[in-house]
Amino acid sequence: MNLLQREYIIALLAEPLAACDSNDGSAEKLGENVDKALDETRDTLDDAADEIKDGVEDACEEASDKNC
Repeated sequence: MNLLQREYIIALLAEPLAACDSNDGSAEKLGENVDKALDETRDTLDDAADEIKDGVEDACEEASDKNC
């Protein structure tokens, strides 16, 4: 197989992959919005959990005068 044949085959195989991201439909956009909302919710819950953990540790330290 010569170089020209290889390049032609590679181009044929790569073309469908290049076309996949060009046109996002409404379902794709909806999925991206759902992913973004879930990421933001996860971040908010993580922040709240960290604040609760810090509050519990502070209360424990005040009550017992030790590191908790």
